[in-house]
Amino acid sequence: MDSNIMAVQFGGNQQTETLAISDGLTGFPEQQHTMNAAMRLDQATIVLVEDDPDSRESLTLLLEAEGAKVCAVADAEEGVVAAMRLLPDAVVCDLDLPTMDGFYLIQRLRDHEICGGHAPAVAVALTGHTEDAYRLRSIGEGFQHFMTKPALPEALVTLLHDAIDARGAG
Repeated sequence: MDSNIMAVQFGGNQQTETLAISDGLTGFPEQQHTMNAAMRLDQATIVLVEDDPDSRESLTLLLEAEGAKVCAVADAEEGVVAAMRLLPDAVVCDLDLPTMDGFYLIQRLRDHEICGGHAPAVAVALTGHTEDAYRLRSIGEGFQHFMTKPALPEALVTLLHDAIDARGAG
């Protein structure tokens, strides 16, 4: 979130006001400010796989504003290549993608991590599907977390922050 600070002089006493500008990700600038101060994804590497350009851009801006290094791609194959190359702290992946779905990506990534002896990345399935079958399949295929769209920015950042911290502690 960007904010402008303006000092205003009133009869010899100086008062400072903060004028917040919404970043379009949330309608609550104070909440965004609290998130930025408390929930930094400081230097975490995140591969974001989302085929919708607007969603991809919004999520990238959100995660970068929280301090993450984001590699954003539009399909599962690009996501697999990026994740294998970067060995990210986390992968946030839409399930319904063109050509190959998010389940393909997580299977390939988990195979690569096991064969290479790499620590598993935190994996979040982000989807419009609310059915329990999708949730259960996601966890069974290798995602640790499941969120439905539209995800609340604070909830996604908090989830990633906590899961990445737990990964580092383990």
